[in-house]
Amino acid sequence: MIKKSFFVTFFAFLLFSQNVFATQQIQEVNYYASLRSNETNIRSGPGSNYPVKFTFKLRNLPVKIVSEYDNWYEIEDHEKSRGWVAQNLITKKRHLMTFSKKNIVDMYAKKDTNSKIIFHLENYVIGEYLKCEDLWCALKINDKKGWVLSSDIYGADNFEI
Repeated sequence: MIKKSFFVTFFAFLLFSQNVFATQQIQEVNYYASLRSNETNIRSGPGSNYPVKFTFKLRNLPVKIVSEYDNWYEIEDHEKSRGWVAQNLITKKRHLMTFSKKNIVDMYAKKDTNSKIIFHLENYVIGEYLKCEDLWCALKINDKKGWVLSSDIYGADNFEI
């Protein structure tokens, strides 16, 4: 009777432990978020015991979340560099960044290149994401709202536009 009870308990433990380990697997995802801090260490793996690969010194930088593991996110930046960051250093409040082959990116009052130009933006200017539609993205920079061609920004995918 003791052997049978032991085997039932052991089998139940195995089933339970597989479910626990299954939640620890890396999950692939694909969405944008932003860095919460003015200084964010990017690590080579999902844990503080992994070495720092590089450090971002820019708050609200848009990043793509490509996978999740426990309380860690694997991110990809605008240059396709990847690394891991703690979940508490990411915010789901999104931002967009001008990122174009052009030196200057125009921000328009309307979704029309013939409308009033609000700003002439250099590359790497970050603004608050408002929405994307019809090949344009609306963002807010210095309390001014405007539209930028989606081809000139990083932080939104084609399916959003």
